[in-house]
Amino acid sequence: MTDDRLDLSRSPIEIPKRFRDVRYNADHFPGAPAVRDVEGGANCQQYVFSLLRHHGFEIPDFRSRELWEDTVHTKVSEAMQPFDIVLVHNQPKIWGAHVGLCVDDGRVLHLSRSIDAPALETLDEMQARDEYRYLIGFKTVLVRHEKGSTLA
Repeated sequence: MTDDRLDLSRSPIEIPKRFRDVRYNADHFPGAPAVRDVEGGANCQQYVFSLLRHHGFEIPDFRSRELWEDTVHTKVSEAMQPFDIVLVHNQPKIWGAHVGLCVDDGRVLHLSRSIDAPALETLDEMQARDEYRYLIGFKTVLVRHEKGSTLA
């Protein structure tokens, strides 16, 4: 039986090969020593930030709490839009929140410990699981440099 969540070809946002075969690695978080891009795996934040940077966005090596509190590089968005960062958690607090990337209306690309591979799910599907039941919110990255087409 195939897992449709792992079919990244359904994404309207380009996902290069190096982002398709990434495995979850909790030690590879933003700002960790010697961590570059997604080589050797990534945590959810490193995965999303690396993909955003590939698409020309500028975002510092935030952890989830820093990301949520930031108002210089990001802003809170009322509705999920493509390239917005989605924050969810198993409890209603920001520290330790899981992040994903909105690819279109309602769908989120994310790298989670439980799936251990990049997955594409609706926000509703994610929130149906206890580990992501609380929606913290959406953040839009404010600076983007043109890199050409980003739609597949």
